[in-house]
Amino acid sequence: MFRVVAHRFGDPAQVLSCEPLPRPEPEAGGVVVRMLASPINPSDLITVSGAYRHRTTLPFVPGFEGVGVVDQRDETVTGLRVGQRVLPLGAAGGWQAFKATPAGWCVPVPDDLTDDQAAAAYINPLTARLMLRAVTPAAGALVGVNAAGSAIGRMLLRMIHAAGACAIAVVRSARARQSLEGEPAAAILIQGAPLPPLDGGFDAVGGVPGTEMALAIKPGGILVHYGLLSGTPLPAQLGQRIPAVLRPFWLRQWVHSASREELGEVMARVFDDIRAGTATTDIEARYALTELRAALAHNGRAGRRGKILLAPAQT
Repeated sequence: MFRVVAHRFGDPAQVLSCEPLPRPEPEAGGVVVRMLASPINPSDLITVSGAYRHRTTLPFVPGFEGVGVVDQRDETVTGLRVGQRVLPLGAAGGWQAFKATPAGWCVPVPDDLTDDQAAAAYINPLTARLMLRAVTPAAGALVGVNAAGSAIGRMLLRMIHAAGACAIAVVRSARARQSLEGEPAAAILIQGAPLPPLDGGFDAVGGVPGTEMALAIKPGGILVHYGLLSGTPLPAQLGQRIPAVLRPFWLRQWVHSASREELGEVMARVFDDIRAGTATTDIEARYALTELRAALAHNGRAGRRGKILLAPAQT
């Protein structure tokens, strides 16, 4: 049994290591989940780098999403059975063979979803579903999506289309534009091209591209800002300079403020999105925890088209 752990902050390739894991016991009201698969996500690597050190305790085991099977449960736990597949949410820790977690944070996984679908069912699909709920595009509305070639960008394009609205996709290069062929976008623009007047938008980039999208949104429209891929924040006074509504979104904040009942209800909708094909996630490769170096290198490859999964049960 192994876990991937950081004992200090820094470059993930340098500070993450695979080490033996003592088998945990369930705490009061808790379960122990045998992890089946957990993706490598930017949020994992950013946390390891030290970006959130004010709220991150070392040693730190990454893995903010993943799927596993209930292996043990405290005698007080009801509603979950040993052998049941669950998403153990609420905290990191997916990159290990066994994760001890409160039972209330475990979302049961429907039998008709595969392990790969379930492993990536949380961060991007839930974020996309919640953000779309904030914008609620009307039929025929023009909605901008930058970083549209990303996994969550593609989900937003499909969800906007399913809502009867028209997505304007913005990407960084001609190669990225070509990769979006077949996705339901009304137009695919390269970053820096003039944007049409938009009824709403989703900004994962910040900086100049995010500002350009904010300026293109009509009065009263909503720009949901949820990422900083450019490494540059939006201008501090932007919200006062535009007639649109600037609405930041943090998944962590929503999840920890929602009731467990509400979380379960929204996840049920997410599972429907996955079944419908609007929130699918491509999986490019699987690696055992002991293959950590190869997994991280593959994750960093240019042109990668799918998620890299760590499979703690794989040897």
